[in-house]
Amino acid sequence: MPEDGKVETAVPGLSLIRVSHTNQRGPVVYEPSLYVVAQGSKRAYFGQEVYTYDALNYLLLTVPLPLEAQVIRATPEEPYLAVRIALDLNMVTELLMELEEDLPTVKDAVLRGIYSSRLDAEMNDAVLRLVKTLGSTQRSKVLAPIVTKEILFHILQGEQGHILRSFARQDRHNHQLARVLQHIQRNYSQSLEVNDLAVIANMSASSFHSHFKTVTGCSPLQYIKSIRLHEARRMIHQDTQNVGDAAYRVGYASASQFSREYKRMFGEAPSRDGLIVS
Repeated sequence: MPEDGKVETAVPGLSLIRVSHTNQRGPVVYEPSLYVVAQGSKRAYFGQEVYTYDALNYLLLTVPLPLEAQVIRATPEEPYLAVRIALDLNMVTELLMELEEDLPTVKDAVLRGIYSSRLDAEMNDAVLRLVKTLGSTQRSKVLAPIVTKEILFHILQGEQGHILRSFARQDRHNHQLARVLQHIQRNYSQSLEVNDLAVIANMSASSFHSHFKTVTGCSPLQYIKSIRLHEARRMIHQDTQNVGDAAYRVGYASASQFSREYKRMFGEAPSRDGLIVS
């Protein structure tokens, strides 16, 4: 990659990221993904928790999360280089069906939707082999899904594999919450009532609020607002929507309220803001 940015490759869900300078901590939404860093270092901030990912530690997000992020080690000579692999929970579920008898039983605890863990040699080798499939259309088509499944296998077998399992198992609270977050992602521009979301999760309102904050680090209403603002930001910068149209499309009835909340989150008016590469 000769220039900074994120490039979507011929392998579905596989992106390459390059940043040649450090940047300020700023808000961004991370999609369910695995991040493996080849060079440089980055931090993700989840409430009071800080997750550093670099050549020794990968980052995994099991649900869409509004976070703050910051590249902390990168130069033009040695830029931050990373691979992003979109997380397919359906593939994880299929893999669990094959492995279930070989994995220890885990109680149904509500866990955060983000964690970092040590990158071992076997998993690193698998990620390298996945990237190398980009050199051939046939290799990408045939081998990439197999190697991706192998990478998920290494995560599940790792020290924090139980976290990923808890989001993929359909009888777990984390899976129910992941389903709610997917519903919000698809319907953020509509009127969303917290009690209705609790019904989707099959939880009482009080349990839903508590579990939702554990997984996402914020309340349901804060999460919905963040998703709307981030999507509007994408529309303005990438789709060249004007501010009023973007506000309306993500569910705001008032453009002035949208501009106030946008500036409160991103520190700049919509027309002056710059995007952060996740």
